[in-house]
Amino acid sequence: MNFKRDNRLTFVIALAVTVAVLVAGQLLWQKYAVARPLGTGLQGIPGVTAANWAENKNGDITINVTLGSVDNLAKTYGEIGETAKTILGKRPAAINLTDSRTPELETLYHAVHFHLQEAVATGNFSAMADRVDAKARDAGAQARVYVDARSVYLQLHKADAALYAVVPRFDTAAREVK
Repeated sequence: MNFKRDNRLTFVIALAVTVAVLVAGQLLWQKYAVARPLGTGLQGIPGVTAANWAENKNGDITINVTLGSVDNLAKTYGEIGETAKTILGKRPAAINLTDSRTPELETLYHAVHFHLQEAVATGNFSAMADRVDAKARDAGAQARVYVDARSVYLQLHKADAALYAVVPRFDTAAREVK
Protein backbone atom coordinates (compact mmCIF):
# COMPACT_ATOMS: atom_id res chain seq x y z
CA MET A 1 0.00 0.00 0.00
CA ASN A 2 2.79 2.41 0.79
CA PHE A 3 4.29 1.63 -2.61
CA LYS A 4 1.13 2.90 -4.45
CA ARG A 5 1.07 6.07 -2.34
CA ASP A 6 4.73 6.73 -3.10
CA ASN A 7 4.15 6.19 -6.84
CA ARG A 8 1.25 8.65 -6.83
CA LEU A 9 3.29 11.20 -4.93
CA THR A 10 6.20 10.76 -7.35
CA PHE A 11 3.83 11.13 -10.29
CA VAL A 12 2.27 14.34 -8.90
CA ILE A 13 5.70 15.83 -8.18
CA ALA A 14 7.00 14.88 -11.64
CA LEU A 15 3.89 16.38 -13.25
CA ALA A 16 4.26 19.62 -11.29
CA VAL A 17 7.95 19.91 -12.20
CA THR A 18 7.20 19.21 -15.88
CA VAL A 19 4.46 21.85 -16.00
CA ALA A 20 6.72 24.37 -14.24
CA VAL A 21 9.56 23.73 -16.70
CA LEU A 22 7.23 24.04 -19.71
CA VAL A 23 5.70 27.30 -18.44
CA ALA A 24 9.15 28.73 -17.68
CA GLY A 25 10.36 27.69 -21.13
CA GLN A 26 7.38 29.35 -22.79
CA LEU A 27 7.96 32.57 -20.84
CA LEU A 28 11.67 32.59 -21.71
CA TRP A 29 10.95 31.88 -25.38
CA GLN A 30 8.36 34.67 -25.45
CA LYS A 31 10.81 37.11 -23.86
CA TYR A 32 13.99 36.26 -25.75
CA ALA A 33 12.72 34.97 -29.10
CA VAL A 34 9.81 37.37 -29.64
CA ALA A 35 9.64 40.36 -27.31
CA ARG A 36 13.24 41.52 -27.43
CA PRO A 37 13.76 41.06 -31.18
CA LEU A 38 10.43 42.74 -31.95
CA GLY A 39 11.14 45.71 -29.67
CA THR A 40 14.70 46.07 -30.96
CA GLY A 41 13.65 45.69 -34.58
CA LEU A 42 10.84 48.22 -34.33
CA GLN A 43 12.90 50.80 -32.45
CA GLY A 44 15.57 50.54 -35.14
CA ILE A 45 13.14 51.98 -37.71
CA PRO A 46 13.67 55.71 -38.36
CA GLY A 47 10.87 57.74 -36.79
CA VAL A 48 9.88 55.09 -34.22
CA THR A 49 10.49 56.47 -30.73
CA ALA A 50 8.89 53.64 -28.73
CA ALA A 51 7.33 50.26 -29.41
CA ASN A 52 5.69 47.55 -27.36
CA TRP A 53 3.22 44.80 -27.93
CA ALA A 54 0.61 42.87 -26.05
CA GLU A 55 -1.13 39.56 -26.59
CA ASN A 56 -4.67 39.10 -25.32
CA LYS A 57 -6.07 35.84 -24.01
CA ASN A 58 -7.33 34.94 -27.51
CA GLY A 59 -3.78 35.09 -28.83
CA ASP A 60 -4.38 38.28 -30.84
CA ILE A 61 -1.35 40.56 -30.92
CA THR A 62 -1.48 44.34 -30.83
CA ILE A 63 1.69 46.28 -31.61
CA ASN A 64 1.74 49.81 -30.20
CA VAL A 65 4.18 52.14 -31.94
CA THR A 66 4.92 55.75 -30.98
CA LEU A 67 6.12 57.82 -33.90
CA GLY A 68 8.25 60.93 -33.77
CA SER A 69 9.03 62.85 -36.94
CA VAL A 70 8.35 60.68 -39.99
CA ASP A 71 9.16 61.69 -43.56
CA ASN A 72 7.14 59.01 -45.33
CA LEU A 73 4.40 57.30 -43.30
CA ALA A 74 3.76 54.64 -45.94
CA LYS A 75 7.42 53.58 -45.90
CA THR A 76 7.64 53.63 -42.10
CA TYR A 77 4.39 51.70 -41.69
CA GLY A 78 5.58 49.16 -44.25
CA GLU A 79 8.84 48.68 -42.34
CA ILE A 80 6.90 48.20 -39.10
CA GLY A 81 4.75 45.56 -40.79
CA GLU A 82 7.71 43.76 -42.35
CA THR A 83 9.63 43.71 -39.07
CA ALA A 84 6.60 42.31 -37.25
CA LYS A 85 6.05 39.72 -39.97
CA THR A 86 9.68 38.61 -39.84
CA ILE A 87 9.56 38.07 -36.09
CA LEU A 88 5.97 36.91 -35.57
CA GLY A 89 5.75 34.79 -38.69
CA LYS A 90 2.16 34.04 -39.72
CA ARG A 91 0.64 35.30 -36.47
CA PRO A 92 -1.61 38.27 -37.33
CA ALA A 93 -1.01 41.53 -35.50
CA ALA A 94 -2.85 44.84 -35.37
CA ILE A 95 -0.65 47.94 -35.47
CA ASN A 96 -1.68 51.00 -33.43
CA LEU A 97 0.12 54.27 -34.05
CA THR A 98 0.58 56.98 -31.42
CA ASP A 99 1.60 60.44 -32.54
CA SER A 100 1.88 63.99 -31.22
CA ARG A 101 -1.53 65.19 -32.42
CA THR A 102 -3.21 68.31 -31.15
CA PRO A 103 -6.93 69.11 -31.01
CA GLU A 104 -6.39 71.42 -34.00
CA LEU A 105 -4.89 68.58 -36.06
CA GLU A 106 -7.69 66.24 -34.99
CA THR A 107 -10.24 68.79 -36.20
CA LEU A 108 -8.41 69.02 -39.51
CA TYR A 109 -8.30 65.22 -39.74
CA HIS A 110 -12.05 64.99 -39.24
CA ALA A 111 -12.52 67.60 -41.98
CA VAL A 112 -10.41 65.65 -44.50
CA HIS A 113 -11.47 62.17 -43.40
CA PHE A 114 -14.51 62.33 -45.68
CA HIS A 115 -12.27 62.96 -48.67
CA LEU A 116 -10.12 59.98 -47.72
CA GLN A 117 -13.11 57.67 -47.41
CA GLU A 118 -14.61 58.97 -50.66
CA ALA A 119 -11.34 58.29 -52.47
CA VAL A 120 -11.19 54.78 -51.03
CA ALA A 121 -14.73 54.16 -52.29
CA THR A 122 -14.34 55.77 -55.73
CA GLY A 123 -10.62 55.41 -56.46
CA ASN A 124 -10.28 59.13 -57.23
CA PHE A 125 -7.10 59.66 -55.23
CA SER A 126 -5.74 62.66 -57.14
CA ALA A 127 -8.83 64.76 -56.30
CA MET A 128 -8.58 63.59 -52.68
CA ALA A 129 -4.93 64.65 -52.47
CA ASP A 130 -5.76 68.10 -53.86
CA ARG A 131 -8.65 68.59 -51.42
CA VAL A 132 -6.62 67.42 -48.42
CA ASP A 133 -3.73 69.67 -49.38
CA ALA A 134 -6.04 72.68 -49.77
CA LYS A 135 -7.74 72.13 -46.39
CA ALA A 136 -4.36 71.70 -44.70
CA ARG A 137 -3.04 74.93 -46.24
CA ASP A 138 -6.19 76.77 -45.08
CA ALA A 139 -5.52 75.51 -41.55
CA GLY A 140 -1.85 76.51 -41.69
CA ALA A 141 -0.70 72.89 -41.71
CA GLN A 142 1.15 70.63 -44.09
CA ALA A 143 -0.31 67.40 -45.45
CA ARG A 144 1.22 64.41 -47.16
CA VAL A 145 -0.90 61.62 -48.59
CA TYR A 146 0.42 58.29 -49.81
CA VAL A 147 -1.58 55.49 -51.41
CA ASP A 148 -0.64 51.87 -51.93
CA ALA A 149 -2.59 48.74 -52.78
CA ARG A 150 -3.74 48.24 -49.17
CA SER A 151 -4.08 51.65 -47.51
CA VAL A 152 -4.17 55.42 -47.68
CA TYR A 153 -1.59 57.07 -45.42
CA LEU A 154 -2.15 60.61 -44.14
CA GLN A 155 0.41 62.81 -42.43
CA LEU A 156 -0.62 66.17 -41.00
CA HIS A 157 2.03 68.48 -39.54
CA LYS A 158 1.73 71.84 -37.82
CA ALA A 159 4.61 73.29 -35.81
CA ASP A 160 5.98 70.42 -33.68
CA ALA A 161 2.74 68.40 -33.76
CA ALA A 162 2.01 65.54 -36.12
CA LEU A 163 -0.98 63.33 -36.83
CA TYR A 164 -0.52 60.02 -38.63
CA ALA A 165 -3.46 57.99 -39.92
CA VAL A 166 -3.67 54.77 -41.90
CA VAL A 167 -6.99 54.19 -43.68
CA PRO A 168 -7.48 50.68 -45.11
CA ARG A 169 -8.61 50.58 -48.72
CA PHE A 170 -10.62 47.44 -48.15
CA ASP A 171 -13.16 46.58 -45.47
CA THR A 172 -11.12 45.00 -42.70
CA ALA A 173 -12.16 44.62 -39.08
CA ALA A 174 -8.54 44.97 -37.94
CA ARG A 175 -5.30 45.86 -39.61
CA GLU A 176 -3.30 42.70 -39.85
CA VAL A 177 0.32 42.23 -40.69
CA LYS A 178 0.43 39.84 -43.62
